[in-house]
Amino acid sequence: MTTKSVAGRTAVVTGGSGGIGSAIVRALAAAGTTVVVVDADERAGALAAEVGGHAITTDLTDAAAPQRVVDDVIATTGSLDVLVNGAGVQVRTTAVDIAAGDWDRLLAVNLTAAYRLTQAAVKPLAAARGSIVNIVSLSADRAVAGIVPYGATKAALQQLTKGLAVELGPMGVRVNAVAPGYVTTPMTEPVLEKPGFRDRVLSRIPLGRLADGTDIADVVTFLVSDAARYVTGAVLPVDGGYSIT
Repeated sequence: MTTKSVAGRTAVVTGGSGGIGSAIVRALAAAGTTVVVVDADERAGALAAEVGGHAITTDLTDAAAPQRVVDDVIATTGSLDVLVNGAGVQVRTTAVDIAAGDWDRLLAVNLTAAYRLTQAAVKPLAAARGSIVNIVSLSADRAVAGIVPYGATKAALQQLTKGLAVELGPMGVRVNAVAPGYVTTPMTEPVLEKPGFRDRVLSRIPLGRLADGTDIADVVTFLVSDAARYVTGAVLPVDGGYSIT
C-alpha cells in the first residue's frame, strides 16, 4: 500500500545528497515518486540522474532560493506533492564557545531554510493535499553536551512541525517529523569512530545496532504515503529504542 500510494507524485528532498537525504531520495524514487534533489552539493545532479529525477543545486540560506526552487519544480514537473526538509548541518562545540558565524549558519540551514521553503510551497502542497516531513533529531528532546546549539535548532524545527500541522491541516496538508537516532553517515562517522563511543551508544540501543539511511528513508516514505493519511503533527523517533533507555 505504501508504494502504490506515493507513485506518480512529485517530492522535493532538501539535503538530498547527504547520507540520510540520498537514502530518502532513492526510497521515494523506488516507490514511483518523481524526486527533485535540492542541495548545495554538486553531487545532487548525479543522484538525480541515477533515480530518473531532477536536481536543483542551490544554497537554501539565500532568502530568495526557496521561492526559486518551488517555481522551478512547478515549471518542470507541474506539481508539488511532498516536501522533505532534510538539509542540516552540525557544529560540535560547547554552547558557550560556539562562534557567532557557526550559530548563524545552524539557524539558517536547520531552521530558517525549512521555514522559508515551507512558506513558498504551501499553495502547491495544498492544491495537491500533500505532506511535509521535517528531519529533526533526538537531541531536540535530549540535552547532548557538545551539540547543544544544534539540538536547539532541531527543537525549534520540531515545534514548527507541530504548529504547522495545526495551521495547515485545514488546508489538507499533513506535517510530520522524523527524529533519527545514531545513523551511520559521512557526517557521524568521525564521532562514531572515537574510542569507546560506538560501544557506549550500542549499549543503549535495544535493537543492538546503529541505523543506516534506509531505516530513516522507509519511515519517511510511510509518512508521505496514504498509509499515514490520518497522521499529522507526529514526531516519530527512529532510533532502535535509544530514546527509551
